Amino acid sequence: MSATTNVEELVKQRFEALFLDAKTAQQSVLNEGKPALNVIEIEQSKTARSLLRVEKQAIREKDLNTKSDLNFLGEIAEQVDIEVAKRLDESLKDTDHLYSKIIGIDRVLPELLDLVCIKAATISKIEPLATELPWFFNDLMKLVNQPKYRRLDNKGNVVLVESMRVGLNFFGLENLIIVLTSLAFKRSLPQITDPYPQIKLRIWEEALATAISCKQIASVSGVNQNNAFCLGMFQMMGKVVVTKLYFRLFETVLREALMESQQAQKHEEHSALTRVTPSGSFLNQLIDKYALNISANLIDKMAMQRVFIANAMFEVANNEPAKDMSPLGLVLKQGKAYTQYRMLKGHKLIDLQQSKDFVRALRMPKGSLEILKTTDMRSLDLSMNND
Repeated sequence: MSATTNVEELVKQRFEALFLDAKTAQQSVLNEGKPALNVIEIEQSKTARSLLRVEKQAIREKDLNTKSDLNFLGEIAEQVDIEVAKRLDESLKDTDHLYSKIIGIDRVLPELLDLVCIKAATISKIEPLATELPWFFNDLMKLVNQPKYRRLDNKGNVVLVESMRVGLNFFGLENLIIVLTSLAFKRSLPQITDPYPQIKLRIWEEALATAISCKQIASVSGVNQNNAFCLGMFQMMGKVVVTKLYFRLFETVLREALMESQQAQKHEEHSALTRVTPSGSFLNQLIDKYALNISANLIDKMAMQRVFIANAMFEVANNEPAKDMSPLGLVLKQGKAYTQYRMLKGHKLIDLQQSKDFVRALRMPKGSLEILKTTDMRSLDLSMNND
């Protein structure tokens, strides 16, 4: 295995760990290379004296009982996972349901994104269509009236934006694709992901950073920056879909299994089921298997005529070699990888040498790294329209 393959696998593993929980991922890195202690060793380390033979035997029996209990629990959890995976696979065949119900893409959103990208677009042409998005007005008002964007009048009073037209004009036409894409995607984020409450934050962090990275890489690659930003964010839709469906299906399958075991008076099985929780590692496996293809299918279904991103998404989903990719597909491939590096770096999950090896393997376009190094990946770069 080459050094490049090693560091790519390391980044993948750590990024999956970060997706579930930052502190656990950091602790895992600290423990790398340290031998794991078994139950007997842990017990023996608690005391300096030599244990009597009978005490050692008791610990061994406790160890065996614990292993037996964990094995049974693992078997039950695996059965739940198998059923969840089966139902998930079936659910993913209905792209229409994923599109309208799981992600919730409004009918007019693709048309509005296309309209914003027309050079001759004006606020007066955009406003009527924007009003057809039921959620857009409220979300736009919340955005433009945030403290960092507030304006003051001559008397120092805050000027509140209260109309659709003023809100649309606030950042200027050049920023509307970013505003629309971001607000639409943010509405789709999963809400309940216990026992991994950080997942929602990680998905948004990754989506935003990837969109920004792609936009910056596009700026030195001769690629349309609006398309790059839009693709960088919407390529995360598949991850949202798998995450939402996994937690919903897990709850359903577990509830059904508990009822069945109770009715059949399988007390041991019922007791084990009460201790089964969603598996983060299994969720990551499902995301790895399905997410990018789902994103490609959903973007394709949007059928946008001016935001040309579907083909590039399919290239990345199909893991095309870099040499065979379109310029936009390569931008996404590089933007996704660079984002993983930046997020790991931000959470202190990658060292200097690993960073150098990984970034070198990305073969980034000339000038892009200099721009990306000074780019804030955690907030939208929206310059206000002062006209």
